[in-house]
Amino acid sequence: MNRKYLSKLICIALFVVGTILLLVLHCADSECAFWAKRNSPYKNVDELRQYLNGQLLPHHFDRKLLDKEYNLDLEKEDVIVFLHIQKTGGTSFGKHLVNNLDLDTPCECIKGRKRCDCLTKKKTLWLFSRYSTGWACGLHADWTELKSCVEDAMDKEENGHRDRRYHYITILRDPVNRYLSEWKHVKRGATWRTARLYCNGRQATLEEVPFCYEGEDWEGVTLNQFLRCKYNLGNNRQTRMLANLSKVNCYNNTGMSDEERDSLLLESAKENLKNLSYFGLTEYQRETQQLFEHTFHIHFVEDFVQLNETHSQRANPTKEQWDKIIKVNSLDIKLYQFAKDLFLQRVETMKKALNDESLFPSDGNDVEQN
Repeated sequence: MNRKYLSKLICIALFVVGTILLLVLHCADSECAFWAKRNSPYKNVDELRQYLNGQLLPHHFDRKLLDKEYNLDLEKEDVIVFLHIQKTGGTSFGKHLVNNLDLDTPCECIKGRKRCDCLTKKKTLWLFSRYSTGWACGLHADWTELKSCVEDAMDKEENGHRDRRYHYITILRDPVNRYLSEWKHVKRGATWRTARLYCNGRQATLEEVPFCYEGEDWEGVTLNQFLRCKYNLGNNRQTRMLANLSKVNCYNNTGMSDEERDSLLLESAKENLKNLSYFGLTEYQRETQQLFEHTFHIHFVEDFVQLNETHSQRANPTKEQWDKIIKVNSLDIKLYQFAKDLFLQRVETMKKALNDESLFPSDGNDVEQN
């Protein structure tokens, strides 16, 4: 082999290696990450099976998505909006917001009153939640309802309009445990029949979402009865309440296949979840607290407590019931797998940032405001 030919081979090899390195570096962006996922060994993995095995599929998240931080100024334009999904531990979290935050002007809660006064020194509201404004946008208002209602509701509460910056937050929970907890709650006589289910300027009709029971409530309902009702709003509740329902013509199920509707709901819920200022997980109370404090630079006075046992864990469904629960909550399981991976990656990013800060203390003025 002559030197000229060898030189050409070396040049070609260097070009190929350089191209590969360039592609690897470029993989930090979302397009390359999408390409990688399509060609990864995980593309044909059954997501539900991964959930049952206690495993997560790895996702690529942009750095800005993993390290969200806000310098909240509750005395000015910032307002926290809590999207409270049923049976996710939202009641406890909501009480933390009004009773447990270390603020210059904490909420004033008077015994015997359902609502607390969460006001700034200027007497403006900084918290939109069950325990501060009540159900101003309807009972357990979802993302679709809140987005169309919060601004007007805040204007009404404050008797005037002002520029506000809203920070939507929520808590998610393991779908099977949440579903069983909802069944137990309904079995004891609870209902959310006064929920508005408002979308695209109107309320869902009884023809679109019939009640699963006759009478005032569904007290005494068995798990099999709870599972059989196809109109049960407990099915995939977290996905539905986080999605933009306008994308699927609200509660009107005609005009598209179930597969198309499910796909749109899930993708919308994931996108909205990513865009929330913050979310926590019921199963990770300590990390949920720490991530909130890191995200908003606001601290809680007392630490959160992790409950080791709930009513749902004592339900003991049969194998047939378990399979049915998985089936009617398949969207919530996929959403939760996505959320859990994002949450845990955020926690690791937070820990690294806090560790770096301890090694290299800052002057407190270098936090980027998003």
